[in-house]
Amino acid sequence: KRQTMNMEELGAVLTFTSGLVSMETTHKPVNMLRCKVAVVGDACVGKTALVQCFHSNNYPKNYLMTSWVDFCVKQVKVPDTNVAVELYLFDAGGQSVFNQTEADTSYFDNVNFVMVVYDVTNKESFESVTTWLSKAKSRRPPNSPPLAGVLVANKVDLRGEPGDWNSRAVVSQAMGYELAKAQGLEYFETSAALQSGNLDPFHFIADQFHHKYADTVDSVSRDA
Repeated sequence: KRQTMNMEELGAVLTFTSGLVSMETTHKPVNMLRCKVAVVGDACVGKTALVQCFHSNNYPKNYLMTSWVDFCVKQVKVPDTNVAVELYLFDAGGQSVFNQTEADTSYFDNVNFVMVVYDVTNKESFESVTTWLSKAKSRRPPNSPPLAGVLVANKVDLRGEPGDWNSRAVVSQAMGYELAKAQGLEYFETSAALQSGNLDPFHFIADQFHHKYADTVDSVSRDA
């Protein structure tokens, strides 16, 4: 169930650490991985719409700006395995990243993946991507591995066809690809309004987290 958390309620969750839970089902054991994901970006880029489309398969009819951070969990089954990944999604409010305090960014603690969203019709939201990434990385412990993530270009339905003079887009696909490559992120294009491509970044994160876990297990086994 989707919920909005205040500071006190979030305190207990901020001790979150990714892990593995074995769940017995009527068919066979299911290994459950837990992955914490910070969903960030400027206000009105469509972060909450993307999360809600993924979480409930419905585009939100009523828009309410996220004031601080919303939280929800959804399970993603990894194909051809007995593994499922629970994505713990922290949907951060898009108030100016430059005005956030340390307390405002505490939801970045112990994050496994970051999803940065921008609006292809809003150049400022695109230019803020690197600042959001810096905020997320600033909460990483020293000598931590690089923070994995995805870059999501939302509202691509407003781009129109190539050469369309009615297009409202100001950020091209090439610009998005270039920035993602420079920052070591995977690039996705979505339209929350048309529910096009919305699931892809979430399923990619679940798949990559499973691969990282499997590689870690293999490495430990070889060193044992």
